[in-house]
Amino acid sequence: MKFLRASILAAVGMVILGDFIALMTRFDRLRDPDRVGFILNVPTIPSSVRNVECSSGAITDVIITCAFAIDAKDFDQLLVGWQFEKSTSGRSTSYMSYPDLGREFDVATAYSAEPESFKHGGSVDLVSNADRTLAVASRFEE
Repeated sequence: MKFLRASILAAVGMVILGDFIALMTRFDRLRDPDRVGFILNVPTIPSSVRNVECSSGAITDVIITCAFAIDAKDFDQLLVGWQFEKSTSGRSTSYMSYPDLGREFDVATAYSAEPESFKHGGSVDLVSNADRTLAVASRFEE
């Protein structure tokens, strides 16, 4: 009898846990294009931003990385939120130790900023392919 009761409670618990996970996935902001706007400090992102995939794993710091596609003509709109320094690169996104997000591409241009508004330090990075149609944006704030 105790085994049956424990089995039923375990089954009910698993159903509740499964429903909770499904609900959290439904409301998952990790695919929300507005995350790109938050990372890059732009009030509205270009409408051409699509295929957004984000990762956020820290609890005590703000660490968010998003990979996305964008129309090349809209790319410069992503650069207005921070004072970025630009550098060129030839590395792939996997080499740069970003989470496994989006399609891998060769990084042609990298932008980096260390905003003074991050009181305890941090940085914002944006990398793109040569066509400026694929990008990864990352925000680290202590």
